[in-house]
Amino acid sequence: MTTLLRDDIAAAIKDGLARASTELGWPKVDGVPIEVVRPGNPEHGDYASNIALRLARQARMSPRDIAKAIRERVRVAPPIAAVEDLSGFVNVRLDEKWLAAQVDEIARAGAEFGRSKALAGKRMQVEFVSANPTGPLTVANARGGPLGDVLSSVLEFVGAAVEREYYVEDTGTQFDTFGRSIAIRYRQLHGEDIEVPEDAYPAEYVKDIAAEIKARDGDKWMKLPLEAQAKRFAPEGVEWVLREARRVTAMLGIHYDTWFSQAEMMRSGYFEKTLAELRKLGKVYEKDGAVWLQATEAVDDKEGWVLVRSNGDPGYLGKDIAYHVQSLRERGFDKKIDIWGSNTHYHLIQMRAAMKALGLLDKFEVVLYQYVRFLHEGVLKRMAKRSGQFLLLEDVIEAVGKDATRYFFLQSSADRQLDFDLELAVQQSNENPVYYVQYAHARIASILRTAAERGITSDGGDVALLTEKGELDLVRLALRLPELVDDIRQHYGVHQLTTYALELAGAFHGFYRDHRVVDEADAPRSKARLRLVQAVQVALRQTLGLLGVNSPDKM
Repeated sequence: MTTLLRDDIAAAIKDGLARASTELGWPKVDGVPIEVVRPGNPEHGDYASNIALRLARQARMSPRDIAKAIRERVRVAPPIAAVEDLSGFVNVRLDEKWLAAQVDEIARAGAEFGRSKALAGKRMQVEFVSANPTGPLTVANARGGPLGDVLSSVLEFVGAAVEREYYVEDTGTQFDTFGRSIAIRYRQLHGEDIEVPEDAYPAEYVKDIAAEIKARDGDKWMKLPLEAQAKRFAPEGVEWVLREARRVTAMLGIHYDTWFSQAEMMRSGYFEKTLAELRKLGKVYEKDGAVWLQATEAVDDKEGWVLVRSNGDPGYLGKDIAYHVQSLRERGFDKKIDIWGSNTHYHLIQMRAAMKALGLLDKFEVVLYQYVRFLHEGVLKRMAKRSGQFLLLEDVIEAVGKDATRYFFLQSSADRQLDFDLELAVQQSNENPVYYVQYAHARIASILRTAAERGITSDGGDVALLTEKGELDLVRLALRLPELVDDIRQHYGVHQLTTYALELAGAFHGFYRDHRVVDEADAPRSKARLRLVQAVQVALRQTLGLLGVNSPDKM
C-alpha cells in the first residue's frame, strides 16, 4: 500500500462530499478536512467520519441529511464494500475479498510493512534522559529513555534522519559541587580529617571515583588547594558518570549518536551570540546587575527570568536557550524534540517564550512524562548489588531484563503516572504483557516449523479462502499498524505500540484456540492460514522492533 488505508477512505468520502455539494448547491466545501476514525463499536463498520456533523451549521442542514447525501455519492469499490449513514456519521465497511488479499501484501512487505517516507528529507534531534552528570542513572528519569528511543525509532521508520542526543550539563553549580565532593573524598583517602559538607554528594560512587584517581595518581594532587583539586577532578567525575551512563543505557538497548557537552557549547561563544540576538530583539533587560528575559504574558512572573546572574555567571535558562538555538540553526536540525520530566513544566513555559521570540517555536517540541511508581520493590532489594539513597536503573534492568524494562516503561501515556509492577515483570506467564506478546511471536514460529515438518508451507496459498470472521479480524488488526505509526509521527504517543501489541497478540492467541491452522486433511486452507499467521508475525515483529523488544522464535 502506497497510502494509508484511512487516507484512501477519507479521499473517497471527500469525493462524495464534493459531488453532493455540487449537485445539491451546498456552500463551498473545498479545503474542509475529512477525518476518519475506527468506530468504538465494530458493528458500525470499519471506519467512520463526523464530517456531516461538522458541516451542519455551514450547510444549514441536519447532519443526517448531509450524511445520507454523502453516502449516496461515495463510490463503492475495493477497498470499500458499503457506505452507511448512522446518526449523522458516514460509516464505511471494507471489502472482505480485498481484506483477505492484504495478507499477501503484508507478508511480502516483511520488514518494509508500516514504513513510509512521510518525513523523508527531515533531520530531527531527539534529546532524552540527559541526567545531571553527577551520579549514576537512577529510576527518577529512566522513563525518558525508552520514550525517547522508541520515538526516535518511529521517526526513522517514517523516513526522518534522527540523531539521538544526550545533553551533558557539565557546567554550573552542581558540576562545581561534584568536583569538590570528589576532592574531599580524595583527601580523606590520603588520611586527611575533612568533613563532607551538607551540600556535597555523599554517596558511595563519589568514593569510587576518588579511589580511581588515587590508584592512578597516588598523592600527586595533594599539594593543590581544595578548589584547585575540585576543578581538576570535576571533569574526571563527569567522565566516570558518562562511562557508566553509556554502559547502563546500552543495557537498555539505547545507543546515542551524540553526547553533547554544555561546556563545549559555552566555549564556542554561542551563549553570548544568543544573548546578543535576544537583546537586539528587545526581549532582555538588566536589573540589579543581572540580565533578565522578559516573562511571557501567560504567567504572573512580572520580574522576568534570569539569563545571567548578578555575579556574571550564565544561568541555567540562558544556557539551555543557547543550546537549543545552536541545535536548530548551526547544527541544522529541522526539529528538536526533548523528553523531559513533568517537574520541568515551568522551564518549558520559559523555553517556549524564548523560542517564540527567536522564531524557532515551530521547530521545538517537548514530551513531558510523569514519574514512575515501583511496586514490589522487594524484587530489587533481593537482587541489587549496591545499597544507597536511590534506586539505580541498572538494578531494575538486572532484575527484570531489558525487554520487560522497556515494555513496562511504555505501557501508559507519558502524561500519566506509571505503576511499574516489578513482581509481574519477572513472571513468565500470560499475566506478564511482554511475555504474552513475545509468546505470540514464538508460537507463530513454532506453527511454521511444525507445518514445515509435515510438508506444508504457505507457498501457493490462496488467501481468498480466508472468509471467517476470526481470520478477517486478524487482517484488520494487522492493517492498523501503519496508521498507528503515522499517529505517533504526529502526536508522539509511543505507548500506543504496547497497547496495539497486546491487542494483536490476544487476537492471535484467540484465533489459534478456535481455529486449526495446520490440517493435513485440508491442505489448501492450511496454506492460506499459514500465510495469515505469517502476516500477523510480520506485524508483531515490526511492533516489537519499534519498541526495541526482542521477537523470539522460541520461548
